[in-house]
Amino acid sequence: MRGIGRLALMLLLAGCGGGHWSKPGVSREQAAQDFSECRHRAEIANQRDSNIDTDILASRGQDWERRSVLTLKREGYADSNRARSGDIVPRCMIGKGYTQNG
Repeated sequence: MRGIGRLALMLLLAGCGGGHWSKPGVSREQAAQDFSECRHRAEIANQRDSNIDTDILASRGQDWERRSVLTLKREGYADSNRARSGDIVPRCMIGKGYTQNG
């Protein structure tokens, strides 16, 4: 079950493209590397919460499935992770001196 949670988090973070970031004097390759580092930081920051969510789903999943709310719970956890990641990545990039375009 942890593998599913980890995969979901990686897919979630991969979708956080966040527009185009620019910084004077920095190549596209360096910007892409910095963005990748920021996504990695977000993944690390969210890993504990994702692990907790996975454990809760493993222990409560059958109950929620019987009540037909399992999908809602999964979506809620994914939304929560997306919100956290959506905050961490831009702050990281801004901290590195980038501005977001678009």
